[in-house]
Parts: sequence; structure tokens; C-alpha cells
Amino acid sequence: MKIAGHAPSRSASLRPWVVCLGCGLSLFTVMGLGVNVFTVYQPHLLLVHGFTNAQGSWITTVRSLFALLSMLTVDQLCRRLGLRNTMVLGMGCFVGSYLLFGFAHSFSAYCGGAVLSGLAYGYGGMIPLTLVISRWFPTGRGFALGMAAAGSGISTIFAPPLITGAIQALGLSAAFLWEAAAGVLLTLLVYLLVRDSPGSPEFPDSEDSLPGARGVGLSRPLLWMVLLSAFLTGGPCGPGFSHLTVLYTSAGFSSGTAALLMSYLGLVLIVAKVLYGWLSDRLGSRMANSLIFGVALAGFALCCLAPTQSLPLAAAAITLTGLGMPLSSVTLSVWAGDLSAPEDYDRLVKWLSSTYMLGSLVTGPVPGLLADRFGGSYVPAYGLFLLFLLVSMLLIQTVYRRTGAGGRPQH
Repeated sequence: MKIAGHAPSRSASLRPWVVCLGCGLSLFTVMGLGVNVFTVYQPHLLLVHGFTNAQGSWITTVRSLFALLSMLTVDQLCRRLGLRNTMVLGMGCFVGSYLLFGFAHSFSAYCGGAVLSGLAYGYGGMIPLTLVISRWFPTGRGFALGMAAAGSGISTIFAPPLITGAIQALGLSAAFLWEAAAGVLLTLLVYLLVRDSPGSPEFPDSEDSLPGARGVGLSRPLLWMVLLSAFLTGGPCGPGFSHLTVLYTSAGFSSGTAALLMSYLGLVLIVAKVLYGWLSDRLGSRMANSLIFGVALAGFALCCLAPTQSLPLAAAAITLTGLGMPLSSVTLSVWAGDLSAPEDYDRLVKWLSSTYMLGSLVTGPVPGLLADRFGGSYVPAYGLFLLFLLVSMLLIQTVYRRTGAGGRPQH
């Protein structure tokens, strides 16, 4: 005989995944459409408005600056507004940014849109998403994070050819405005699907101290090594990712081919984020780190061969680079879980994400500046990012080995 109230209902068991879907839609918008897919617009900004390569890079740099500022304040905003309302605010910033892009004709106006896009990234992105997932998924968190983070990859599949077609048929401004309209619908869906936690719209305040990892005895030097590792991934996964389209168009590939490569990249991103989350749950995050850094290094090495104009090499580069892109999202959340005590988890998520974004900000102008210096080629920047990835891998794996964290889970 079943005791009423003790067997979870089907709706109760599905509810966490409904919330996960809402989180995925938020990341689909602010990271996928707002950041990943923006790379499709880069060549057209240079062509339509006559911006220099450096100006194109500065637009993404402004976005990174305000993404960093929003990440540094998002935990306070979450405590005031709640997680769902903060994510909806981020979605609203996305809509505002693309409205501004749609009416912009000057470099300064595009920088204004980039400000709102950066705020959207911080308030609607991985930090509040991670906190929501941690409250709804006490077990299997890596897989759930991967599923939610895959939303940014889905947008990268479908949006590039649609946006390219819209630009060619309707013009650059119209494409931006249509994307803003889509953002309004997505904002409504996120509001309807996401809830802060299973029992209450509130969540406990995190401690205000600098994040430490007392659970594994992480010393201050090791903490700084982790933060430096996150900082170094910011270049490859930030401007390195956002300049992929212009890397290949500047090397002689057509804009249509580049758009198809970006759509394929979106498919790889979905697989990569879910796969990394699953691997970290099954094999341990130390092994998952080795795998993800390995494929990312191979991907950036192949990106340096873009001037060969070989489509098979380009496809291989996109595949491996995409498989390494969880370094910008899911990986940071997993590191925080491995290297912090429970009471420090929220804060360490914030600091790792913010440090990553600082790295993206500092290196934001680098691809355009190097391209202007080396005859329009973006290859030197990708060689530099390859070095960053190698050092980042050595740092984080040293911390994992010294602390013994991230071993294979005992089932």
C-alpha cells in the first residue's frame, strides 16, 4: 500500500527538467544569439559600415567589459530580485541591445548596443543558471549543467544561415531587429519556465568572503593558479571563438561557407557541453579536463591552417574547437564544485566566471590589432591563443593533482 504524499508525482519529477529547459533558453539567447552568433555579423559590420578590424574587435571588447561588470554584481542582484527575475532582466538587456544594433549607424552606437549585450550575458548567463541548476539537481549536476548550457549551441546551429539570409535579403539593420523580436518571445518563455528553487522563490545568501576551497584544502597560491587558468581560457573561448567567422573569410572562404561552418559548430557545441557534463560525472573532472583541453589545443592548432583554404581541415578545426568550448561555461562550474566547500560554491562560481570574462576582455582587441599588423591575417592571434590554452591546462591540472580533487566518482 502506497502512502499518499510519499511517492513523487510525474509532474514533480519532470519539473527540474522544465526549469533546465528554461535555463537553456536563457543561455540560447544571451550567450548563443548574443555572443556566439554575433560572429556572423562581424564581416558585415566591416563591409557595410567600413569599420576597421580593430573597431570590430573593440565592439566585442566593450561587450566583454560590461559582461565582467555584470558578473561582479550578479550575485547581489540575485539576492535582491531572485534568480528568475535576474535572468529575465538579462533577457530584457538582450532585446534592448539588438534594438540598438538595428538602428545603429556609427561605431559609438554599436558600442552602446554592446554594453547592453554584455549586461545580458552576465545577468542571464552561466552564473544564475548554475545557481538555479544547483538547487534543482542535488545529484547529476554536471549532466544537467551540460544540458542547460547546450542551449547556446542550439542557437549556433540554426541562427547563422538564417541571419546571413536575412542580411542578404533585408539588410543588416532588419536582421538585428528581427532578432530583437525573437528575444521578446524567448524572454516570456524563460519567465514562465524558470523557478528559483523547488521549495521557495528565495535562496540562501552566500558568504561574502573571497572564495576558498576549504573542502579540499586549497591554499591561496593554488587558488590563484585556478583563477589564472580561468583567465587564460578567456582569450581562446571569448575573442578566439567570436572571430572564427572572420578568420575563415579573411583566409578566402566565402561568407556562406563560413556561416555553414558556424551552424555545424553549433551542433558540435551541443554535443560537447552535454558530453563534458556526462564525462565529469562518470570519469571525474580531472580526466574530463584532460580530454577537453586536448581537443581544444588540437582545434586551435588546425585554425592556424585556415590560409590553406582546405574545407576538410576547416571542418576538423571547427569540430575540435567546438568540443573544447565547454571551457567557457560548464567547466568553470564544475571546477567550482570540485575546489570549494559547499558554503563557498556560489561565490567561487562568480569569481571563476568573472576571471574568465576578464581574460576575454583583456584579449578582446588582440585579434583585430594583430590582423591590422599582419596584413589582415587572424592566424597570429590563434597561435597566441593556442599558447594560452596550453598554459591554462598545465595550471588547472597541477591544482587537481595536488589536491586530489576530481577523481573518478565512486558509484
